[in-house]
Amino acid sequence: MATAALSNRIPFETSRPWVIGAVLLCAIGTLGAVANSARPRGHVGRAAGFADVLRINPGVVQAEQAAVVAVVTVAGLAAMRWSLRRSWPWLLVAGVVLMLPTEVVYVVARNDFYTGAAWFYFGSVTAGAQLVLLGTLAAGLRLVHIGAPGAGAILIGAGVGAQVFGASTDMLIAHIEIARPGGYPWDFAEVVQILIRLFFLATSIGGAFLALGLYYRYDGRPELAAPSGDAEPAMGVRTAIAGAVAVLAFIPAAGMETVKGGFAVKACWLLLAAGLVAAALAGLRAAVGTIVASAAVIGFSGPASALIQGQHSGFISMWFLVALGVVAGAAAAFPPWRHWAALTVCTSCAAVLALTMVVRPDRMTVVMLLLLAATITLAIASLGVWLTQDGLSPAVLGPLMFATVIGACGLLGDWQGTGRRGPNAELFREPGHLWLYTALLLLAGLAVVALDRWRPRPTED
Repeated sequence: MATAALSNRIPFETSRPWVIGAVLLCAIGTLGAVANSARPRGHVGRAAGFADVLRINPGVVQAEQAAVVAVVTVAGLAAMRWSLRRSWPWLLVAGVVLMLPTEVVYVVARNDFYTGAAWFYFGSVTAGAQLVLLGTLAAGLRLVHIGAPGAGAILIGAGVGAQVFGASTDMLIAHIEIARPGGYPWDFAEVVQILIRLFFLATSIGGAFLALGLYYRYDGRPELAAPSGDAEPAMGVRTAIAGAVAVLAFIPAAGMETVKGGFAVKACWLLLAAGLVAAALAGLRAAVGTIVASAAVIGFSGPASALIQGQHSGFISMWFLVALGVVAGAAAAFPPWRHWAALTVCTSCAAVLALTMVVRPDRMTVVMLLLLAATITLAIASLGVWLTQDGLSPAVLGPLMFATVIGACGLLGDWQGTGRRGPNAELFREPGHLWLYTALLLLAGLAVVALDRWRPRPTED
């Protein structure tokens, strides 16, 4: 009997790393798509994405592209409502497939971007990235449900961390940096840019094939099978509706007055209200999770955006530090004391920002990006584990958080007088603005620890 039980667990243990790897490959592969939404698009427009959080050169948002993202995201939420266990691998595959037309056209016939099909190209690439994020969050939820919260936290943190890195990786900046005076010719810069996008594309396709191979090889993925008699995690009807309401709010917001940096003030108020009201519709835990997650992301966004936009040289080192921070944050999310680690890094970030205000508000080292990236990755991973207990994490850390954060960031941009552009180096010379981000990070860290005691955590492996 013991031998039979052991043999039944072999596929479960040995294939789990492959599943985690497949999901992470898909998440990494979307970096090109996320970065794509950060580029200026002129009159063509784009769909809103995580690039709006950092507000690094986002072009004007248009309703057509927002509608594509909304329809695809609602379909993804409906699939998870039907069966989260069965749908998450297909969400990854569908997200990769949606990115293919845009990435191929970008490499093969770039001028076709500005034809009558531009609404599809710019909408589908962001929609694909959103589907991959939903699939990643759902896979993390599934891992927590089967008693592997450490692995689930890694996927949740890395999924959002990949969005952070992608939004900070503005391909146009890379292009200009390579072709700067005294550097390489413009044609060489074009080739490098295309090779980067091909790498992301190949990574996402490889992850999708690996996920499908595991699905058929293990006949329903026994490596993610729940213990006998346990019901699979489910997304409630109210949660799915709340997520749909939040993402659909982007369509009328995009139809309002927009500016080159993104949404105007009225649209930002609409998104903020839609995110909070929809979260309240999903229940108290969803509302609290949305507020805490939004506070953490907003607290990260200001200093990170200022540092990124203030780095007119050394972009490669900057991106390396962001990537290293995401990896470090995801790794720190594995142990059971992840919530205390989240409090530690949030407090450290708040202390550094407070010290900067007092001592040298006009100076901030780019190494701070590493700490900021690790902080947001770890905080979201810890909060995500708490949200999985009711199947809330995909909706809360997806459309609900996006609507709330993008609306709040736009209002902060107007308050700071940046015209919807992200805060620049002036932020560190204006303590009256910097204190808000400091307070948000500190409160988010305290909230993560407090919420961890709301309900007993799942047992570790």
